[in-house]
Amino acid sequence: MQVTISVACALSVMVAAPALAQSEPADDAINLICLGQGEKLGSGYVNTLEWDRYDHKYRTRSGVQTEMQSFSSAVTLQIYGDDGRIRLPEKLIPPLNSGGDHQHWWQLDDLIVGADEIRASYRLNGLNKPKLRIDRKTGEISIKGTGQDFSGTCDKVDPGQKRF
Repeated sequence: MQVTISVACALSVMVAAPALAQSEPADDAINLICLGQGEKLGSGYVNTLEWDRYDHKYRTRSGVQTEMQSFSSAVTLQIYGDDGRIRLPEKLIPPLNSGGDHQHWWQLDDLIVGADEIRASYRLNGLNKPKLRIDRKTGEISIKGTGQDFSGTCDKVDPGQKRF
């Protein structure tokens, strides 16, 4: 009787296996390169002249000035099912950071790959966990974090395929 049940179970698995294989995509990897513009908080030492309204003359002023600085760059994403990573340009990595590897790859957290959009976040440091959103119809990406923003357009990259 146990042999009959085992054979029946094996037959049901063999019959169900092709149906499962047809419903799942063969290659669920998503490789993207996203070109765009960003802004990051930057600071620098400046020397300027300011009008002194009490003495009625210009005075030199020195100090550190903080402002948003614009830049153009690219972000790379690799997504495999529920796992993913993002490669950041150096301009998006703060001096104090808590991870990434030597090639600037950061693990994606809270990754959601939907039919219309991809959402995720990644941890730069204890205070900064930027969130990213990619519209899968238009290819537009936006990354918003503390003291930095990035927006651009993503194109799919198929490793091993010729571009033209």
